[in-house]
Amino acid sequence: MRLSRRRFLTTLSGAASMIFLSPQTPAADAATGAPSVTFHDRYLIVNADDLGADDGINRGIIEAHERGIVTSASLMVNMPSAPSAVRTSREHPTLSLGLHVNFTAGSRIPDLGDLRALRQELERQFHMFTDMTGQIPTHVDSHHHVHRKFHIVPLFIELCRTHRIPLRGFSEVTYVGNFYGQWDPGKTDVRHISPEYLISLLRNLAPGFSELGCHPGDLGVPFDPVYDWQRRIELESLTDPRLSATVTRDAIRLINYRDYGRLVVPASARMPASPHCPGSNHFAYRYSA
Repeated sequence: MRLSRRRFLTTLSGAASMIFLSPQTPAADAATGAPSVTFHDRYLIVNADDLGADDGINRGIIEAHERGIVTSASLMVNMPSAPSAVRTSREHPTLSLGLHVNFTAGSRIPDLGDLRALRQELERQFHMFTDMTGQIPTHVDSHHHVHRKFHIVPLFIELCRTHRIPLRGFSEVTYVGNFYGQWDPGKTDVRHISPEYLISLLRNLAPGFSELGCHPGDLGVPFDPVYDWQRRIELESLTDPRLSATVTRDAIRLINYRDYGRLVVPASARMPASPHCPGSNHFAYRYSA
């Protein structure tokens, strides 16, 4: 029987969730001494994409971490400001760093139809990350969400399975991509990056682990002129004092991907009750950054 693309991705997502990480259970808690997690709790990773793209984005992400709710960032290792981003991130150990695989921006753009070239470039960027940071990524995602493409996703699944790294959309972490200001090409709707909208997203988080994607930046971001000044509005929303109040009032636990790794155990330690992956089917993707 031939699978449709939708069914293929759903099936693959469920299978992938079984080979990554699963939440601690009381039994695992007793065995490892780590705190147990129940899906009645709400854990939120706020991840900023495009770290390393340029200095303005670097400044915005660090400010959103220092003064706001950003807990994690995804590094574009093949962009000009990646080295400075790594240096700055070392001064902020509570900011976890993942790999923002980049096949679509900069001077070295591979053919998205050439799987051999894509595999080589994926491995090259992974090793660039480990060389630059001295560690493996705490998570993996991609610029323009190219890892979700039907023919490309197996390459990412293989890499993340090998290194036991959460892959966006293919783990127990539900991706929330609604916080973005340009849902139609070239048309910005600032309501979707306002503090009020962001607060509504936080209040409606489902129990379990969630990742909220964002793209903060400082003024004058040369990396992406189409989505430039909007990044500053995102930054202002992410640092709005009402956000911290909402997190406290609604008992949301802000964590980073490093914390997530400590709160879960390898799936081999227990048998999942179901191959269904909560994080793979309940997300909103924005093919932007």
